[in-house]
Amino acid sequence: MASTFKPEQARVPPAIPLPTPPITKFKIGLCQLAVTADKERNIVHARTAIVEAAEKGAKLEIWNSPYSNDSFPDYAEDIEAGKDASPSTAMLSEVARTLKITIVAGSIPERCGDKLYNTCCVFDTDRKLKAKHRKVFFCPCVPIIISSFHP
Repeated sequence: MASTFKPEQARVPPAIPLPTPPITKFKIGLCQLAVTADKERNIVHARTAIVEAAEKGAKLEIWNSPYSNDSFPDYAEDIEAGKDASPSTAMLSEVARTLKITIVAGSIPERCGDKLYNTCCVFDTDRKLKAKHRKVFFCPCVPIIISSFHP
């Protein structure tokens, strides 16, 4: 028995027109800093650059520190432990709250147990850590760490 189905005659549902999404505009500030061996000075320098960009209207700040395998063990911070163990993220979260901006802070050396990560943190306007991404990082002192995302 032959099939009577004819795909070319199949009913096609009508397309539903979608509303045009609203366009949201905001300024993004990108801070690429020259880092020194003085960690406290680097944190102050980053804060100054973020405040300056926010004063110019930036609502989203992206901050990156230089990447150096040799520096990671010495500069690594325990981000999960908070303020005293992570002065970089303490400053970033406070600036995010004070200036009511979102900060995407990349390339923060993170120590978690005996492992090191090249971590990017996202702080919202209420200073909360909204997301953390551990980027791939290799150091002779630790095994290769595969990226993970922690919302």
